[in-house]
Amino acid sequence: MLLCPWVSYLIAEGLKLSGIVSILTNGIFLSYYATPNVSPAAKKVLKMGYETIAVSAETLVFIFLGIGLFAFNHPYEQMGIGLVLATVVNLNIARALNILIVTAVVNTTRTENKLGPKM
Repeated sequence: MLLCPWVSYLIAEGLKLSGIVSILTNGIFLSYYATPNVSPAAKKVLKMGYETIAVSAETLVFIFLGIGLFAFNHPYEQMGIGLVLATVVNLNIARALNILIVTAVVNTTRTENKLGPKM
């Protein structure tokens, strides 16, 4: 169960196909065919193993991003704090627009339990 996604990724990369799509497709097939054949105790162990791997990988990504911020010379150093402020403002505007648009789409498809402004 732990090696199947990795093997499917390696095969896809060897055939010059998308490894991400291969892993997603593998996950769908494993959920249909492998999950019913695993005991409840093994499901708990697999869930804990997957969560541990996921948290570890996420931590490594953020460590590498943090190291990359200070370890390399960036061409944007001359722009100073203005670039950081512009980035934060643009991200907040993009998030607000995304939330408003998605909420409007969700509210048009719901008949009850619509999302209000406070939500």
